[in-house]
Amino acid sequence: MIDLRLIETFIQAARRESFSGAAKALRVSPGAVSQNIKSLEDQLQTRLFTRTTRQVKLTPEGQRFLQRCAPAVEALEAAAGAIQEEREAFQGGLRITSTTAFGRAEILPLIAAFQAEHPDLEIELSLSDGFVDLVAEEFDLAIRGGVLPDSEYIARLLVPVTPLVCASPSYLDQHGRPKTTGDITKHRLIGMRSNPSQRVFAWEFATKKAGETERVEIKPQTILNDPESTARAAALSMGLAQVGSNVVLPLVQRGELEIVLEDRAVQTRGLYAVYPSKRYAPIKLRAFVDHLVAAFSERSDIIFH
Repeated sequence: MIDLRLIETFIQAARRESFSGAAKALRVSPGAVSQNIKSLEDQLQTRLFTRTTRQVKLTPEGQRFLQRCAPAVEALEAAAGAIQEEREAFQGGLRITSTTAFGRAEILPLIAAFQAEHPDLEIELSLSDGFVDLVAEEFDLAIRGGVLPDSEYIARLLVPVTPLVCASPSYLDQHGRPKTTGDITKHRLIGMRSNPSQRVFAWEFATKKAGETERVEIKPQTILNDPESTARAAALSMGLAQVGSNVVLPLVQRGELEIVLEDRAVQTRGLYAVYPSKRYAPIKLRAFVDHLVAAFSERSDIIFH
């Protein structure tokens, strides 16, 4: 293997047609340049320069060698520059907003892992279940759930969400397990209300027609305003609830909830990483989103199959 320092010395001398000029560029002595060129010629067993008392010129072999090795050295310099740029890019601040429960339980541990890799990066996490305007409130990234409308933002799916009808095993043992969507009217129901619209969410089910969803309006005996408390109410045997799979599945695995009407479940929602146009997204933001996507792709415990 040829020492890259010899190649760099050769390129600098060739471009300047001067060993002293190369020495100034490389901040070494002219004697060191001369010795490096001689070492390179010895290794290649080829004369690369013709030398006179006033200047040095490339031989035909030297010209061909320059044409072939200069692009490679430039590529290495570009790669080194890119690494430096990326290192410097993981500095400064990154402001993130997320829903409260999901942000605390899932996003915060991933922030900790990302900061361990990039300790110079300052990350602010703001937890809120209300609407957040990314631009007006100067957030770089939002973690949002639901069905996202078309917008100028980039939205990358983190966790597909399937609304699942569930109840505690003891409730189902006492009141029976619904076999059809019509059976749910025979049960006590736990609903969720949208804070902005004050509307109780309809329950969603798959139909026999691909791409179509059946929406069932419910009359709940209990109404809550967030998925975690709704799932907890179901686990307390207060009735049937329909809650996202990311919330329900951990409780199912602990034996606190049981899924019913599983054959009618349909993925209609998701948890997304939302940020402004990719064209202007900084490296640190794109890298953090990639970090989230990779982490959640391995989370079979919160994804319904």
